[in-house]
Amino acid sequence: MTPFMILLEEDLAAMMRSWTVWMWLAISGVGGLAGVVFAATFDQESTSFILGWFLLLYVALGSFMVMIISSTSGGIDPRTLGDSIISHGVTPTQFVLSLLTSRALTVLGMSLLVITPVAFAMMGGGISNDLASSGILIAIMYTGLLFTVLVFLSVTFSAVVTNTPGSLAMIYILWYTAITLLLAIQADGFSPAGVLGSIPALLQGEFQWSLHFPFLVALLFPLVVLPPLGIRMFGQRDF
Repeated sequence: MTPFMILLEEDLAAMMRSWTVWMWLAISGVGGLAGVVFAATFDQESTSFILGWFLLLYVALGSFMVMIISSTSGGIDPRTLGDSIISHGVTPTQFVLSLLTSRALTVLGMSLLVITPVAFAMMGGGISNDLASSGILIAIMYTGLLFTVLVFLSVTFSAVVTNTPGSLAMIYILWYTAITLLLAIQADGFSPAGVLGSIPALLQGEFQWSLHFPFLVALLFPLVVLPPLGIRMFGQRDF
Protein backbone atom coordinates (compact mmCIF):
# COMPACT_ATOMS: atom_id res chain seq x y z
CA MET A 1 0.00 0.00 0.00
CA THR A 2 1.34 3.43 -0.96
CA PRO A 3 2.14 6.07 1.69
CA PHE A 4 -0.70 8.19 0.26
CA MET A 5 -3.27 5.44 0.86
CA ILE A 6 -1.89 4.73 4.34
CA LEU A 7 -2.16 8.38 5.32
CA LEU A 8 -5.60 8.64 3.73
CA GLU A 9 -6.96 5.64 5.64
CA GLU A 10 -5.41 6.79 8.93
CA ASP A 11 -6.82 10.31 8.60
CA LEU A 12 -10.28 9.05 7.60
CA ALA A 13 -10.24 6.77 10.64
CA ALA A 14 -9.24 9.73 12.82
CA MET A 15 -12.10 11.77 11.35
CA MET A 16 -14.58 9.01 12.19
CA ARG A 17 -13.37 9.14 15.81
CA SER A 18 -13.60 12.92 16.02
CA TRP A 19 -16.28 14.24 18.36
CA THR A 20 -16.35 17.47 16.33
CA VAL A 21 -17.50 15.61 13.21
CA TRP A 22 -20.25 13.71 15.00
CA MET A 23 -21.39 16.79 16.92
CA TRP A 24 -21.73 18.66 13.61
CA LEU A 25 -23.74 15.76 12.17
CA ALA A 26 -26.03 15.60 15.21
CA ILE A 27 -26.73 19.36 15.29
CA SER A 28 -27.32 19.43 11.53
CA GLY A 29 -29.64 16.44 11.77
CA VAL A 30 -31.75 18.12 14.44
CA GLY A 31 -31.93 21.30 12.37
CA GLY A 32 -32.85 19.32 9.27
CA LEU A 33 -35.62 17.46 11.12
CA ALA A 34 -37.02 20.78 12.34
CA GLY A 35 -36.98 22.06 8.76
CA VAL A 36 -38.86 19.01 7.48
CA VAL A 37 -41.52 19.38 10.19
CA PHE A 38 -41.83 23.09 9.44
CA ALA A 39 -42.25 22.44 5.70
CA ALA A 40 -44.95 19.86 6.43
CA THR A 41 -46.99 22.16 8.67
CA PHE A 42 -46.37 25.72 7.41
CA ASP A 43 -48.28 26.62 4.25
CA GLN A 44 -47.67 30.36 4.07
CA GLU A 45 -44.32 29.99 2.30
CA SER A 46 -43.22 27.69 -0.48
CA THR A 47 -41.08 24.64 0.28
CA SER A 48 -38.29 26.04 -1.88
CA PHE A 49 -38.20 29.12 0.38
CA ILE A 50 -37.92 26.94 3.51
CA LEU A 51 -35.26 24.65 2.01
CA GLY A 52 -33.40 27.68 0.70
CA TRP A 53 -33.11 29.13 4.18
CA PHE A 54 -32.11 25.76 5.59
CA LEU A 55 -29.27 25.48 3.05
CA LEU A 56 -28.20 29.07 3.64
CA LEU A 57 -28.00 28.57 7.40
CA TYR A 58 -26.38 25.16 6.94
CA VAL A 59 -23.58 26.65 4.85
CA ALA A 60 -23.17 29.72 7.07
CA LEU A 61 -23.05 27.83 10.38
CA GLY A 62 -21.52 24.65 9.02
CA SER A 63 -18.61 26.56 7.52
CA PHE A 64 -17.19 27.18 10.99
CA MET A 65 -17.27 23.45 11.75
CA VAL A 66 -15.60 22.72 8.41
CA MET A 67 -12.85 25.21 9.29
CA ILE A 68 -12.22 23.47 12.60
CA ILE A 69 -12.16 20.02 11.01
CA SER A 70 -9.81 21.10 8.21
CA SER A 71 -7.52 23.48 10.12
CA THR A 72 -6.42 20.79 12.57
CA SER A 73 -4.64 19.11 9.65
CA GLY A 74 -1.57 21.28 9.78
CA GLY A 75 -1.46 22.18 13.44
CA ILE A 76 0.72 19.18 14.30
CA ASP A 77 3.92 19.61 16.26
CA PRO A 78 6.59 20.18 13.54
CA ARG A 79 9.11 17.80 15.15
CA THR A 80 6.58 14.96 15.40
CA LEU A 81 5.44 15.64 11.86
CA GLY A 82 9.01 15.71 10.59
CA ASP A 83 9.83 12.37 12.23
CA SER A 84 6.67 10.85 10.76
CA ILE A 85 7.48 12.06 7.26
CA ILE A 86 11.08 10.86 7.41
CA SER A 87 10.34 7.47 8.98
CA HIS A 88 7.50 6.63 6.58
CA GLY A 89 9.11 8.11 3.48
CA VAL A 90 6.17 10.42 2.88
CA THR A 91 6.65 13.34 0.53
CA PRO A 92 5.01 16.72 1.13
CA THR A 93 2.86 16.10 -1.95
CA GLN A 94 1.54 12.81 -0.57
CA PHE A 95 0.92 14.32 2.86
CA VAL A 96 -0.98 17.39 1.66
CA LEU A 97 -3.00 15.50 -0.96
CA SER A 98 -3.99 12.83 1.56
CA LEU A 99 -5.22 15.52 3.95
CA LEU A 100 -7.11 17.36 1.22
CA THR A 101 -8.77 14.12 0.12
CA SER A 102 -9.67 12.79 3.57
CA ARG A 103 -11.01 16.08 4.93
CA ALA A 104 -12.99 16.75 1.74
CA LEU A 105 -14.48 13.24 1.78
CA THR A 106 -15.43 13.64 5.44
CA VAL A 107 -17.11 16.99 4.95
CA LEU A 108 -18.90 15.97 1.75
CA GLY A 109 -20.05 12.69 3.27
CA MET A 110 -21.50 14.40 6.34
CA SER A 111 -23.19 17.03 4.17
CA LEU A 112 -24.80 14.41 1.94
CA LEU A 113 -26.07 12.53 5.00
CA VAL A 114 -27.94 15.67 6.07
CA ILE A 115 -28.94 17.61 2.94
CA THR A 116 -30.11 14.71 0.76
CA PRO A 117 -32.71 13.19 3.12
CA VAL A 118 -33.86 16.61 4.34
CA ALA A 119 -34.36 17.98 0.82
CA PHE A 120 -36.23 14.96 -0.51
CA ALA A 121 -38.29 14.66 2.68
CA MET A 122 -39.36 18.27 2.19
CA MET A 123 -40.20 17.56 -1.44
CA GLY A 124 -42.31 14.57 -0.43
CA GLY A 125 -44.02 16.07 2.61
CA GLY A 126 -44.07 19.82 2.08
CA ILE A 127 -47.53 21.37 2.04
CA SER A 128 -46.56 24.01 -0.53
CA ASN A 129 -44.07 21.85 -2.38
CA ASP A 130 -42.53 23.37 -5.51
CA LEU A 131 -39.18 21.55 -5.41
CA ALA A 132 -37.69 19.70 -8.36
CA SER A 133 -35.25 16.80 -8.15
CA SER A 134 -32.91 18.54 -10.60
CA GLY A 135 -32.94 21.68 -8.46
CA ILE A 136 -32.09 19.70 -5.33
CA LEU A 137 -29.19 17.96 -7.08
CA ILE A 138 -27.82 21.30 -8.31
CA ALA A 139 -28.10 22.75 -4.81
CA ILE A 140 -26.22 19.73 -3.42
CA MET A 141 -23.53 20.26 -6.06
CA TYR A 142 -23.14 23.93 -5.13
CA THR A 143 -22.98 23.13 -1.42
CA GLY A 144 -20.37 20.45 -2.08
CA LEU A 145 -18.26 22.84 -4.15
CA LEU A 146 -18.43 25.55 -1.49
CA PHE A 147 -17.38 23.18 1.29
CA THR A 148 -14.63 21.62 -0.85
CA VAL A 149 -13.18 25.07 -1.54
CA LEU A 150 -13.29 25.80 2.19
CA VAL A 151 -11.53 22.51 3.00
CA PHE A 152 -8.79 23.23 0.45
CA LEU A 153 -8.44 26.79 1.76
CA SER A 154 -8.22 25.62 5.39
CA VAL A 155 -5.66 22.90 4.69
CA THR A 156 -3.55 25.32 2.63
CA PHE A 157 -3.59 27.95 5.39
CA SER A 158 -2.74 25.37 8.03
CA ALA A 159 0.22 24.26 5.90
CA VAL A 160 1.57 27.81 6.17
CA VAL A 161 0.43 28.81 9.67
CA THR A 162 1.22 26.16 12.30
CA ASN A 163 -0.74 28.09 14.93
CA THR A 164 -4.27 26.66 14.62
CA PRO A 165 -6.11 29.64 16.25
CA GLY A 166 -4.22 32.04 14.00
CA SER A 167 -5.01 29.96 10.94
CA LEU A 168 -8.68 29.79 11.93
CA ALA A 169 -8.87 33.56 12.41
CA MET A 170 -7.48 34.30 8.95
CA ILE A 171 -9.71 31.74 7.25
CA TYR A 172 -12.74 32.99 9.19
CA ILE A 173 -12.26 36.58 8.00
CA LEU A 174 -11.50 35.60 4.39
CA TRP A 175 -14.28 33.04 4.02
CA TYR A 176 -17.15 34.92 5.62
CA THR A 177 -16.21 38.07 3.71
CA ALA A 178 -16.30 36.09 0.46
CA ILE A 179 -19.65 34.37 1.06
CA THR A 180 -21.19 37.64 2.27
CA LEU A 181 -20.18 39.30 -1.00
CA LEU A 182 -21.45 36.30 -2.96
CA LEU A 183 -24.78 36.45 -1.15
CA ALA A 184 -25.04 40.20 -1.68
CA ILE A 185 -24.40 39.86 -5.41
CA GLN A 186 -27.25 37.41 -5.95
CA ALA A 187 -29.68 38.91 -3.41
CA ASP A 188 -32.73 40.89 -4.48
CA GLY A 189 -33.11 42.89 -1.27
CA PHE A 190 -32.94 42.68 2.50
CA SER A 191 -36.26 40.90 3.04
CA PRO A 192 -36.33 37.17 3.90
CA ALA A 193 -37.20 36.35 0.29
CA GLY A 194 -34.81 38.94 -1.12
CA VAL A 195 -31.79 37.60 0.76
CA LEU A 196 -32.30 34.19 -0.86
CA GLY A 197 -32.29 35.78 -4.30
CA SER A 198 -32.37 33.10 -7.01
CA ILE A 199 -31.94 30.15 -4.62
CA PRO A 200 -35.68 29.22 -4.54
CA ALA A 201 -35.82 29.36 -8.35
CA LEU A 202 -32.77 27.11 -8.52
CA LEU A 203 -34.44 24.60 -6.19
CA GLN A 204 -37.49 24.67 -8.48
CA GLY A 205 -35.28 23.43 -11.32
CA GLU A 206 -34.64 26.73 -13.09
CA PHE A 207 -31.02 26.75 -14.24
CA GLN A 208 -29.52 29.18 -16.74
CA TRP A 209 -26.00 28.19 -17.66
CA SER A 210 -24.99 31.73 -18.65
CA LEU A 211 -25.89 33.05 -15.19
CA HIS A 212 -24.21 30.27 -13.21
CA PHE A 213 -21.05 29.90 -15.29
CA PRO A 214 -19.15 32.75 -13.53
CA PHE A 215 -19.98 31.29 -10.09
CA LEU A 216 -18.86 27.83 -11.13
CA VAL A 217 -15.57 29.19 -12.48
CA ALA A 218 -15.04 31.16 -9.26
CA LEU A 219 -15.53 27.95 -7.25
CA LEU A 220 -13.44 25.67 -9.48
CA PHE A 221 -10.47 28.05 -9.73
CA PRO A 222 -9.39 27.65 -6.06
CA LEU A 223 -9.66 23.85 -6.38
CA VAL A 224 -6.99 24.00 -9.08
CA VAL A 225 -4.74 26.63 -7.50
CA LEU A 226 -4.79 25.75 -3.79
CA PRO A 227 -3.37 22.17 -3.81
CA PRO A 228 -0.07 23.12 -5.57
CA LEU A 229 0.19 26.19 -3.32
CA GLY A 230 -0.33 24.11 -0.18
CA ILE A 231 2.23 21.52 -1.30
CA ARG A 232 4.79 24.23 -2.06
CA MET A 233 4.27 26.02 1.27
CA PHE A 234 4.29 22.77 3.25
CA GLY A 235 7.54 21.69 1.56
CA GLN A 236 9.22 24.92 2.70
CA ARG A 237 8.43 24.39 6.39
CA ASP A 238 11.21 23.50 8.79
CA PHE A 239 10.69 20.21 10.62
